[in-house]
Amino acid sequence: MDLAILHGIQNTIGCDFLDMVMPAITMLGEKGAIWLIAGIVLICMKRYRRWGITLICGVALVWVVGDHIIKPLVARPRPFVVDPSLLPLLVEAPTDFSFPSGHTSASFAAATVLLFSNVKKPWKVLGLVVAILIAFSRLYVCVHNPTDVLAGLVLGVAAGIIVSLVSNALAQRYGWGEPAAVPQGKHSR
Repeated sequence: MDLAILHGIQNTIGCDFLDMVMPAITMLGEKGAIWLIAGIVLICMKRYRRWGITLICGVALVWVVGDHIIKPLVARPRPFVVDPSLLPLLVEAPTDFSFPSGHTSASFAAATVLLFSNVKKPWKVLGLVVAILIAFSRLYVCVHNPTDVLAGLVLGVAAGIIVSLVSNALAQRYGWGEPAAVPQGKHSR
């Protein structure tokens, strides 16, 4: 089923234009770089600092769980290894295992954190659109099976929710990232 979907993508929408665009989109997600840059930009703005840290924590969480725990346990080969008719690739062939998609999990962890955050709605939408495009690009360039991408999406959303809930709990308990409350009592002025 996975390979049939990949061949279907190539046979129905494969074209010179997308052959140029999709590798560029896939590169946005390389090593989670676009999301780490987004996190650093948010950290540089006091109003969004907590969410920048949270975003980076989400990307780090999926990297540890996805790339260092799940991938070696599942040890699923890349689709182009299973079906050489998918070659030549439009990108350099990854050498690690396929399941789950690290690009997708990092992208959806970041997009989920942005959805929880206090950033303006257009940035939330942009984050989600970029995550979807990166996930689809992994299918288009034939380096992941659809189930790899689906698992990456689930892992990313779960990680994004977890780190966002932890961030909210810390903010409520310790005032992390929020203006400090003026204490009432004998020490207040």
